[in-house]
Amino acid sequence: MQDGTLALEAVSFEELEIIGAMEAGEARDYIIPYSLEKHQQEFMKPAVIYKAIRHGKIRHGKNPAGFVMLALDPDGVSVELRRIVVPNPGRGIGVRALEAVRELCRSELGRKRIWLDVFETNYRARHVYEKVGYSCFGKTEHEGRTLLLYETLI
Repeated sequence: MQDGTLALEAVSFEELEIIGAMEAGEARDYIIPYSLEKHQQEFMKPAVIYKAIRHGKIRHGKNPAGFVMLALDPDGVSVELRRIVVPNPGRGIGVRALEAVRELCRSELGRKRIWLDVFETNYRARHVYEKVGYSCFGKTEHEGRTLLLYETLI
């Protein structure tokens, strides 16, 4: 990657189709994908925040390098990192996006904790989460698959 700048920017309603396509790719094995209609419903909820991951010198208007989906917990303290999808992993975008999410949650949203669930078999994602300071605090099940619960305090 030539230019290391990265930003989390607002997602437009029209970009939800691109997000759905990202989920339908390789990521579908590691997440619980939503239909376009489900993304459209979630997008309209005030407590759900979609951010496009954009990088490079000219970011605005380009197809995103990935996206994150956050859900504000009603406790006023926590944010669920419901989704991070980076279709072309291995370039450091996910790590930098997680750092940007931490800053967004701390400075713009005024939250103190981020939590997420990740399939136990998603070793790459677990490695990245642990690398940036998340720790496992529990587990649950989804359709016979183990989900590990991770959190970080900010």
